[in-house]
Amino acid sequence: MSRWVYPILGMIILTMLGGIYTFSLFYKPLQEFYGISNVAPLTLAFSLITLTYSIFIIPAGLLYDRLGPKIPLITGAFTIFSGYLLASQMKNFDWDTARVLYYVGLGFLPGLGIALVDAVPRPLASKWFPDRPGTAIGLVAVGFGIGAAVMTPVITGMLEKFGVFRTFALVGLMYFAVIVFCALPMRDPESRKGESAHDLDLGMVLRKGRFYRLWFAFFLSSFAGLMVIGNAAPILREGARNTPELAGLVAAFLIITSFANAGGRFAWGFALDRLGVFRALRFNFLLSAAASLLLAFTYSTYVVFPLASVIYANYGGVLAMFPAAVSIYFGRKYAGRIYGAIFTAWGFSGLLAPYTGGLIRDLTGEYVYAFYVAFAVSLIAVVLMMGKEEVTREPDRVGNN
Repeated sequence: MSRWVYPILGMIILTMLGGIYTFSLFYKPLQEFYGISNVAPLTLAFSLITLTYSIFIIPAGLLYDRLGPKIPLITGAFTIFSGYLLASQMKNFDWDTARVLYYVGLGFLPGLGIALVDAVPRPLASKWFPDRPGTAIGLVAVGFGIGAAVMTPVITGMLEKFGVFRTFALVGLMYFAVIVFCALPMRDPESRKGESAHDLDLGMVLRKGRFYRLWFAFFLSSFAGLMVIGNAAPILREGARNTPELAGLVAAFLIITSFANAGGRFAWGFALDRLGVFRALRFNFLLSAAASLLLAFTYSTYVVFPLASVIYANYGGVLAMFPAAVSIYFGRKYAGRIYGAIFTAWGFSGLLAPYTGGLIRDLTGEYVYAFYVAFAVSLIAVVLMMGKEEVTREPDRVGNN
């Protein structure tokens, strides 16, 4: 069987997980059902997903390294399904009680499940493609990017036909079925072929300054993308207050930006293989800073579509390049646990960025200052990636093309 099967299966799995980027579609029906006026309390569930992810991604990576890909994938799929099924019961309670089901069912349990599932596809791809880690991981990461494009019309249709609570149950069941189907053929390459002479274990990596440099750069560079993603629907609604067919505009925005997200993952992964880690990351962060600054001046409909697409594309690229950087700098034998360690940066950024954006909007009445914050953190990330890049890579490969 061709080694390309594994990144393709990984891409399909991450396409399902990419449904997280449609999370803001649930805000309006929940606000209407419970009479909630503020956005921040609802964005907290999205933040809890990333917090839980950041806590459990290292144990999930250890589980993958020790037991292989199938067990964490199937366990994670069941955990996600359980969370959405729990959230579907919110309708039986007032908000004071229902918020517990909301935060556990759509925050904690999906975060745990996503950690278990996401710990597998990208490290596995790096093991099968030691010669082209950026390209292979970029292909896998495309799934997370196009997830919103695939899931937006599905979830929008379900919300219109079944309402928000039945939609939760149906979406959870769909996640479970697809992830389990893709998990069954998954396997690692023969151990020696996926390893190299410079493999480092997690303890050794945590003693290296380069790891923390990459971690903080990952944290900061994720911030702009996650702030926009976690508040996408409210941002667009504010920028298009007088635009008819607003619901269709929000759906179109999520689909277009998800394709930008997906394209950025593959393009930036390819660029990393050609330009090197530091140079590719610097270009990415500079583009995000520029787009965030321009959005601070105006986020009207005609401006927010192209500029948000740039942010989504660069954010997608970040999620492809940092896992590739792990395999380039630290080796592939312990890729699951090291990948988990570096991705705690994404988790903490996800905890802060969506809530920060929503809180700034609630305090000031607009998202302008949130975009200034995104601009500043992107520039700091550029500074972290300045300097000479030194890396030893082995031009090996595994299996068949």
